[in-house]
Amino acid sequence: AQTRRASIPLQHGAHRIGNRTDADMERWRQHGLGQFIHWGVYAIPGGFWEGKCYPGAAEWIRSWKEMPKDAYDSLYKQFNPTSFDAKAWAKQARQMGANYMIFTTKHHDGFCLWPSKYTDYTIAHTPYKKDVVKQIVDAYTAEGIDVHLYFSIIDWNHKGYRPAPPETRQDSIADETFKEFTRNQLIELLTDYPDIKGLWFDGSWDKAWMNEAAWVDTLGLELRKLHPGLIIGSRFRADEYGKRHYDSNGDLIDDYDQTWERDLPNSLEDLNGSDWDCVMTIPENQWGYHAEWRGYVKTSYDLLEMMVKAVSLNGNFVLNF
Repeated sequence: AQTRRASIPLQHGAHRIGNRTDADMERWRQHGLGQFIHWGVYAIPGGFWEGKCYPGAAEWIRSWKEMPKDAYDSLYKQFNPTSFDAKAWAKQARQMGANYMIFTTKHHDGFCLWPSKYTDYTIAHTPYKKDVVKQIVDAYTAEGIDVHLYFSIIDWNHKGYRPAPPETRQDSIADETFKEFTRNQLIELLTDYPDIKGLWFDGSWDKAWMNEAAWVDTLGLELRKLHPGLIIGSRFRADEYGKRHYDSNGDLIDDYDQTWERDLPNSLEDLNGSDWDCVMTIPENQWGYHAEWRGYVKTSYDLLEMMVKAVSLNGNFVLNF
């Protein structure tokens, strides 16, 4: 894993050959077990709308043809989790043995669980009002559990968001506003929550984002300068040829391999010598809260076996809640 497997000249591929050897990455490498929490306004419908069951992952319900967009976009007015207790969550995670956790600051719907100053679509404008992200970061950090923040590149609520590369001048203007919005929010998260250890990106498969290799690469370097030791997995960016996770030379982009979503390698040979983790759901594919788990639901024995396998192959196992 220390030598390049090809020699294509790249400006925005891997910036390092081999794994990080610093103390922050070594700490991540030893975590073993992590906790993933998906939470947002999609917990209110819980995979159902007007008696009909959405068959997909519950956090995607806004994209369902049966889900009126205006109705979904008004759900935040009902978001009032008065029984939420971050300290109790953190203590339970500590008892479980989790050494790090990943928390959804915002999913594809764009609703922010922190009071971002760059949009009104935030926790500050709900009946609850209080900063959920701060409560999570403070409570888990106090328990000695490292916090990584999930952030969706996709944002269905932002008027400038486009999934495809711009084709018109209007699209280009919109794209520039969205890029600046995304940059501002990421800097805001790193500034407001300096105790976090990493960022976990989603939605970076959009062609518009992949088409911005130079801009995203520069942004990543800016985030790392702002927060030394920051850990970013391989989902954040693509190289200039559109290759994600591993660049066009076959080298890992950023700090660890994130291709093992709801999947486990069979052997060390599958891992290219890279650091890696596996994020795993308990039902087949539900991340946000769904009122009904249909199909096969993993048993505690299944989950323990997966955790042992992941750790035996030098990876971390991250269980979703």
